[in-house]
Amino acid sequence: MVVYGLDAAAVAFVCGVLALAAAAALVLDWLHRRAFYRRLEDMLSSLDETYLATELTERPSFPEGQLLYDALDRESRAMRDRIAAARRRSREYREYVETWVHEIKTPIAAARLVARNNPSPATESMDAELDQIEGYVEQALYYSRGTSLDRDFQIRQVVLAEVVRDALRHKARTLIDAHVAPELGELDYTVRADPKWLSFVIGQVLVNAAKYRGEKDGEGRVRIWAERRETGLDAWETVLAIADDGIGIPAADVGRVFDKGFTGENGRRFARSTGMGLYLVRELCDKMGVRAWLESEEGVGTTVFLAFPDSARQ
Repeated sequence: MVVYGLDAAAVAFVCGVLALAAAAALVLDWLHRRAFYRRLEDMLSSLDETYLATELTERPSFPEGQLLYDALDRESRAMRDRIAAARRRSREYREYVETWVHEIKTPIAAARLVARNNPSPATESMDAELDQIEGYVEQALYYSRGTSLDRDFQIRQVVLAEVVRDALRHKARTLIDAHVAPELGELDYTVRADPKWLSFVIGQVLVNAAKYRGEKDGEGRVRIWAERRETGLDAWETVLAIADDGIGIPAADVGRVFDKGFTGENGRRFARSTGMGLYLVRELCDKMGVRAWLESEEGVGTTVFLAFPDSARQ
């Protein structure tokens, strides 16, 4: 410093300024990187589909961040492609199932026509089996449709009495064969639902009432009625109840009857059961915004409730 005629204090000052500038640059760079990593971490924590994180985050300007972003983006694109392919396969499978269901209805209808045109104990038995086949086919159709809200799904105002009578008409043979007679109460209420889906749901409950009639003497009954209930301040719901006087459900099974594939003690002892009927009831009701539950007492019967919410009393 003496050789070059520089003052030591001035040199120290310049060095201090440079050191502070370098430190400030490092701090700013650290803050910039930290902000990117924090945004990315928050994005990954908040998204259910984490592979979309790069779609919602800007590419950083620093090299290592760019490498990380590009790697995540490549994986994200690959995941989106796999998901799109899986959705396409699922859609194609649903379309195939729906097409198969509609095609299989033709030979079922033809077989039923043959049976009814040639009455005999054998053809009557065959006709009853055809009813069961048609019921399983219908389950397959609604299981397929229940996985997505497609063009067939339409929520609108429906009159409960009309939908209940439609379900009873479709399940009349099943109820007659099981010696179960319907008793209709007050049903002149309007609710919001998909009429086809609701008719199918009610039909599944009626099938269970017939299937688990048991070996009681005399004719069985299934009572169907609706009522209005206040659920809160100016909030109402319409509750449809379907009550049978069958064998009931063991207390240990009540909490699981809506589980997929659950047959329970009754399904093993009294009837062939797929464990899909009440599962579809709950699934389709959830799609329609309808609450479904049941109450049962073994040896007395079972009551299934469907609650349709609305905002004000009609």
